[in-house]
Amino acid sequence: MFWKKKNKKEEKLKPPEEARQAYRVAPDSENPLFLNLEGASLEVVEVSSGGLAFKNQGLKAGSVYMIDFVLPTGGLIKTQIKILRIDEEDICRCNYINLDVDSEDSLHRYVLVRQKEDLRSQNF
Repeated sequence: MFWKKKNKKEEKLKPPEEARQAYRVAPDSENPLFLNLEGASLEVVEVSSGGLAFKNQGLKAGSVYMIDFVLPTGGLIKTQIKILRIDEEDICRCNYINLDVDSEDSLHRYVLVRQKEDLRSQNF
């Protein structure tokens, strides 16, 4: 009968098709970002609130390291990273492990500032 409601299966949220869930930016070339990893200072080539990328210095995919760095917008980030993969350009692609809320907020602010700077530079 037309007035009976049909039982609909509940639709569950689907994860995004891509693995990346955070917007990534390149640090400003005039104000580069360096991280400290086991006594080495490495230049960050991309950063997001979910992870970062840097040029490989003999590291292996799957490894976990303690790092720290200071954002130009303020905030010390001290966390562990896991190298997910090393791409064909020898760039380590990493995720943060157990990033605290304050650090995540600082990273979100930095990424937003960089996004705005990139948009302004495209408009001129």
